[in-house]
Amino acid sequence: MDQTIKKNNVWEGGVSPYNVSYGKLFMWIFLITDALTFTAFLTAYGFSRFKFRDIWPKAEEVFTHFPFIHHDFPLLFVALMTLILIMSSVTMVLAVNYGHKMEKNKVIIWLSLTILG
Repeated sequence: MDQTIKKNNVWEGGVSPYNVSYGKLFMWIFLITDALTFTAFLTAYGFSRFKFRDIWPKAEEVFTHFPFIHHDFPLLFVALMTLILIMSSVTMVLAVNYGHKMEKNKVIIWLSLTILG
């Protein structure tokens, strides 16, 4: 048990550079790479949209119909997807909250609802 909770000091060269912990350093690396990835995807999306403007679908035609309902409901499908996204965030926050409280049964319930949502 002592080996699993023992904290090893990785840096042995004097003062730790920038006095930053290992976890904090890699969280910043993750955030930077995540931002660069989304920047690349949004740039590719913008390039594709303006390069192929003549064949790109028109928003007025795409977002007027709800799947399996044949009436005009502008942006109703987008609103439903937004609601599902927000509710899945809420259920995930509740699962994490009950995880911190060590209530396993409630964690399973809220994670299951997140997965189903």
